Amino acid sequence: MVRKHGPVKNQLTGLLLVAPALTLTLCLFALPLGLGAWMSLNDWPLLGSHSFVGLSNYRQLVDDSSARHALVFTGLFTVVIVPLVFLLGLALALLMQHQRRGVGLLRAGVIAPVTIGFATASYLWLSLLDPSTGIFGRALVDLHLVRSPVNWLDNSGLALSMVVIVTVWKLLGFAMVVLMNGLHGVPVEVEEASKVDGARQLRVLWSIKLPLMRRSIVLVVIFVALAGFLSFDQFYILTGEAPNNSTITAVFRIYDTAFIRGNLGYASAMSVVLLAVVLTITVLELALLPRKGEAAA
Repeated sequence: MVRKHGPVKNQLTGLLLVAPALTLTLCLFALPLGLGAWMSLNDWPLLGSHSFVGLSNYRQLVDDSSARHALVFTGLFTVVIVPLVFLLGLALALLMQHQRRGVGLLRAGVIAPVTIGFATASYLWLSLLDPSTGIFGRALVDLHLVRSPVNWLDNSGLALSMVVIVTVWKLLGFAMVVLMNGLHGVPVEVEEASKVDGARQLRVLWSIKLPLMRRSIVLVVIFVALAGFLSFDQFYILTGEAPNNSTITAVFRIYDTAFIRGNLGYASAMSVVLLAVVLTITVLELALLPRKGEAAA
């Protein structure tokens, strides 16, 4: 009898072990997701009672040019930062993959921004870009490159460029570490054999290392793409809705709709659509992962 009930007891023990994690996942993910989906089907003001409207919020979303603009802008922003973070991260990983004098300090400097939040990083750059007290504007004046300090965040092009720089600076350390790990996973024998055959460094990187680093590359692309589509802090702090409402992301529009305009139902519909877009892109990127049996670092 003991042997007969042994597997059952083991299953119960395993269920008890994972119960806290399952409960946490249910409370922090499943329930809010279900509530958000239900809210998207209702006319749900920030204050007052709600009423069921079915797919009305989604039909309104189809005709909402401001929401489409925010989603397109977010997509373009993501398309810009993903290759920048990947290419710069790969360059740094190649430069710092081996132990040399001063490499440890450089690694720490690149990784340091990863340890702070986007809000903290944005406020730091806001002080650096301040036209009256920021060091960048003062440095340009001292070098006689400009007559007066530049208001970096007043011009749409400059403001977007600064947000891109802040985002890349914040994510670069993560990309470097992941890609460096991928480089270390490339078998030394394969690299040495390719060099014996006369392959140049660039050829080895393109034909040998990058294909074997596919897992690391996909991880970086997914992480940076998610960070791009969910961008909010750096835009809210550095640019707000200025200049001329040209730097409003999808999450920024959801926040504005929910808490400034007080329309939680419509904001929930936006959130559901954004979630669907992000999940679709993530699934497509995961499809690039090597299948079982393929070599990958």
